[in-house]
Amino acid sequence: MFWRKKVLTSIIELLERKKKILRDLEDKLGADSRRRASEDHHAKRRPRPCGMTIHTGVGCSYSCAYCYIYDMGFTSNVKPYPLKPEEIVYALSLNPYVVPERTLAAYGSVTEPFQPETSNTAVEYMREIWKWLHLPSQVSTKAVLTDELITGIKSGDPDTNVLVTVITVSNRRLEPKAPDPIERIESASKALKKGLKVSLFIRPIIPGITDTELNRILEISADKGIKSAVLGSLRVTRRILRNLENCGADRKEIERRLLKTPRNNKQVEVKTSDLKNMIKKYAEEIGMKVFRAACEANTYFHGRYCAICSMGPCNTEMKKKSMLEESDVKETLEYLNVPYIDVKVNDNFIKIKVKKPKVNKYTMSIITTVTYRKVILLE
Repeated sequence: MFWRKKVLTSIIELLERKKKILRDLEDKLGADSRRRASEDHHAKRRPRPCGMTIHTGVGCSYSCAYCYIYDMGFTSNVKPYPLKPEEIVYALSLNPYVVPERTLAAYGSVTEPFQPETSNTAVEYMREIWKWLHLPSQVSTKAVLTDELITGIKSGDPDTNVLVTVITVSNRRLEPKAPDPIERIESASKALKKGLKVSLFIRPIIPGITDTELNRILEISADKGIKSAVLGSLRVTRRILRNLENCGADRKEIERRLLKTPRNNKQVEVKTSDLKNMIKKYAEEIGMKVFRAACEANTYFHGRYCAICSMGPCNTEMKKKSMLEESDVKETLEYLNVPYIDVKVNDNFIKIKVKKPKVNKYTMSIITTVTYRKVILLE
C-alpha cells in the first residue's frame, strides 16, 4: 500500500494507529462484545465542543436542584454503564470522529462518575481508554477525592484534569446528597499534592447565590493551593426554575437573564457573562488562572494550543509546540481521498481550496480534530 512505503506524517500515523487498535481489539473481543459496543452510542455520535463525553454510569443520586439530567430521562437510581472497559474502547475506536491522542475525553457529563456504584467503572474506563487511545482526559466531580480514587485516576492519563465542582459553600439545599463542598476542596488540595492537575469548577453560576459567595469560595480554594478555575453557565428548565426558587434562589433575577422562556423539559441558558467577568477579575487578583470553558482547561493541562472555535485561540504560550506544516495537511487530504487545489496554514486556521464544492462532515471534523485549527473551505 502506498502509505506504508513512505514516511508517514504524524497525522496519518494517528489514523493508521486507530485501524491497528481496532484490529487488535477485534482479536481480543468475542462476537457478543463487538456487537454490544458497535450498537452503543459512543460508537456513533460526534464529539461535543468539550470533547467526547464518556458515560461511566446511568443516573445520579446527588439530586442537585440545578441538574438537568433528570429532564433528560435519567433518574436517581444509579447503575454502572453496561459496557466492559475494553468494549467502551472498542466503541470509541469504531467512532469515525474519534482520533487517538487528539480527541478530548470528558468524563462525568450526565452523571457523577465517582459515586459508589460507578467509581470502579469510571476508573477502569479512564485507565483502558488511556492505555489504548491516549485521549487527553478530563473528569468533573463533586465526590471527595480519596487516596484510592487519586491512585485510580493517576493509573490512566497522568495529565488528567480533575474539575472539582463548587458553586456554594453554604446553601446545602442545592446539593442535598452531594458531599460537603468544603470537604471537596480539602480533598482537591490533597490530590494536588499527590500530582493531580486539579481545577475549581464553578458551574453552574447561579445568580444571587454563586456570585454572593464567590469571594469566599475562591479564597478557600486558593488557600488550599488550587491555582485554576473553570467557569460555566446555568441552564434551566421549568422544573429547575421551581427547584431553585424552592432553594432560595431569586427566580425573577434568573428569568431576567434567560435567552428565552423555557418550555416543558427544554434547557435554556441563563446569561451570566457579567458574573463570569466579576469572578474572573477577583480570581486573577488572588493569583488564580481562569479558564473560560472546560475544554480550554483540558488542552492547557495537556500542553495543547487550540484555535478551533471563536473563543480561541487558547493557550497561546504553547503555540510553538503545535507547529503545523502545509505538507502535513496536504498528505492528510490525499490519505482521505479529498481532491484539493491548494492549502494555506497559519496559527488560527487552515484554508483548503477544493476541486469539488462539497466535502463531507467527517473529513472536516477529522482535520479540525487532528490539527486543533478551524478549517475553511474555498471553492
